[in-house]
Amino acid sequence: MYALLLGSMVGWTLVLTYFLISLIYANMIGTAAHFIMPVVGGRLSRRAPAIHWLGLAATLFGVTVVSSLLAGTIVAALGLFGSTPTWAAQRTGLGIALVLAMTVGMGIAVYESMRARLDEAREGLRVRELEVERAQRLATDARLASLESRLHPHFLFNALAAIAGQVREAPERAERLLVEFADLLRASLDATKRHTVPLGDEIAVVQSYLEIEHARLGERLRTKIDVPDELKTWPVPPLALHTLVQNSVKHVAAARPGGAEIRVEARRTGDRLAVRVWDDGSGFDLSEAPTGHGLETLRSRLAVLFGPAATLDATCDTEGARVTMSLPAHVAIAERP
Repeated sequence: MYALLLGSMVGWTLVLTYFLISLIYANMIGTAAHFIMPVVGGRLSRRAPAIHWLGLAATLFGVTVVSSLLAGTIVAALGLFGSTPTWAAQRTGLGIALVLAMTVGMGIAVYESMRARLDEAREGLRVRELEVERAQRLATDARLASLESRLHPHFLFNALAAIAGQVREAPERAERLLVEFADLLRASLDATKRHTVPLGDEIAVVQSYLEIEHARLGERLRTKIDVPDELKTWPVPPLALHTLVQNSVKHVAAARPGGAEIRVEARRTGDRLAVRVWDDGSGFDLSEAPTGHGLETLRSRLAVLFGPAATLDATCDTEGARVTMSLPAHVAIAERP
């Protein structure tokens, strides 16, 4: 019984001794490799792959040899080698350390290299995606600027023609209309600094435009605007509503001796806004609008800004014709700075 207990104690002492020896070797080699290998790897990273890996292997070999000899010296000083000759014990420890360190160390080096390449590839992909997104955004912005620039000549010419008609007959009224036109022009120029404006601002532009056209057409132009206050902050493309109203004024009110009645209204359904312009004309087929026409240009602007989420439809019945612009709550692209 006592012999068995003594043998057990001797066994646990041997295990603890081996554990301490392994701990000293592992800490010496691991600490040295932790500080030296990244520095060497960084300097060899731009070299050819063969030189890179041979340099890492040679460095790890040298670190292991030196650290193993230092660890063996510490172990011997602590008397953990027991009766085993110091050099024989160090040689055995060095052999084991080289096998383990080279296997584990080079495995870690390969893993870190693969992870670094993967991270580099991900970063490169992210940069390319950002570049593509930026290029698409710039192209979209340029296309919108081109589309929006088409609106101003029509708007300016029509407004100036309306004021010119009042110069001889009613010069004082023409002067007031010029002031109104200046405010209207300022508002329209400010609007082109952004891709969208609040619906309330667009309503103000339309009201000024109708005031000028009313001076030209008189009682032939009858209008009504019904837009709830809570919808006046909704983002809409600048001069979009003006385009719809101008189309009715030009092709219905100004084209008929009896003029026309034009109604503007806005309604919200869920997260969408519907802006409608109705007139008592015979209507038209929106798909037949020629390239460069105001409504065709507006449809293109809506497609760029909102994609398929925005629609422009024209319907007619026995009472008149209606053009409806349906918009989501958010713009697909960022505003201009």
